[in-house]
Amino acid sequence: MNCGKVQKLQVQNFRNLNDNVFEFIKGINCIFGQNGNGKTNLLEAVYFLTNKKSFRKNTSFPQMMDIEGVKPEIILQSVFDFDGDLISYTVRTSDKLEERFWNSKPEKSKTPSLSVFVNPFDSYSFHTSSTFRRQWMDSHLGQLDLEYKQVLNRFQKAIKFRNSILSATRYIKDYPAQLKAIDLQVSEYSEVITKKRADFMQNLNNFISPTFKAIFAEEHQLHLELDSMFLHWNAAKIYDFYRSQERIDVEAQVTQVGVHRDDYLFSFDGLNSFEFCSLGQQKMSFLSLIFGFIELFQFKFNSYPIVLIDDVSGELDGQRWKNLVQYLEQKSFQVLITTANENFKKELENLKFSRTFFLEHGTLSSNQG
Repeated sequence: MNCGKVQKLQVQNFRNLNDNVFEFIKGINCIFGQNGNGKTNLLEAVYFLTNKKSFRKNTSFPQMMDIEGVKPEIILQSVFDFDGDLISYTVRTSDKLEERFWNSKPEKSKTPSLSVFVNPFDSYSFHTSSTFRRQWMDSHLGQLDLEYKQVLNRFQKAIKFRNSILSATRYIKDYPAQLKAIDLQVSEYSEVITKKRADFMQNLNNFISPTFKAIFAEEHQLHLELDSMFLHWNAAKIYDFYRSQERIDVEAQVTQVGVHRDDYLFSFDGLNSFEFCSLGQQKMSFLSLIFGFIELFQFKFNSYPIVLIDDVSGELDGQRWKNLVQYLEQKSFQVLITTANENFKKELENLKFSRTFFLEHGTLSSNQG
């Protein structure tokens, strides 16, 4: 896909943001303000506009709606730039209906761009929670591969149905036949999901270590690996496994093994990053993973996504965030980056292509080119 750059954005009733018109540049846009003034909300608005969901967990319309809004409706109006060709893109959403318009014409599926959210605080969750790792990988792989997203959705519905059978076998006389039927579907989906995850790891590994060196001027070997018993299994072998597992699953009343429980291993110079790396190394590794993904995105689509970075300056020491700023300056992707750090803001303002926005209580107080 060809990702456009967001040129203008105006929101109504989105969290605490005022209805100011934000005019972004193609380079680095610094969103400056003290904590609690709406900086992250602005990133969320762009993410929702481009990815059709929030980057916050369990967030729906009521959570995004401004509590002081008069009308229970959120409107996001925007202009995107495709190498000089401008298109308008509008989203209207309420608790019951969501409508999207491309140049005033209804559009159900297509968005003018995709965006990647970079939150350095997620490094801790990534390194401590297998559930978070799976969700992170699924979300980002889904941005690259629509088929993966669709098959994963079918698998999740199938495994949910399988679990409902397992939890009610005492009431279902023909549950063995039903399990056999659903296991055929689960096995086919599992083969596709496992292969696509393994390919994703292989492709990411081509970018993570070079990205670490490019950002932090240090050379280390980073490596991702899928941890799955179904690796290199075909659907028939997976089906045979589920057939042999039936009695155990019936007793447990839940599917105990499957791709929904897979994990990922992340090594740093051959050592398990989850166990042996310092917090600083973990944060740098996680940032390298995200920007490595962004490079993989560009490699596949020949276009960069919009990059949304939330308050990274507080998670890196001075030299490392200076290295990050230099890295961002060399790239051609559009960046929206928040900070409450005056020194970090000044570092960004020294760049050739940057613009600063000052947010106070959700209101754009001023901006400078």
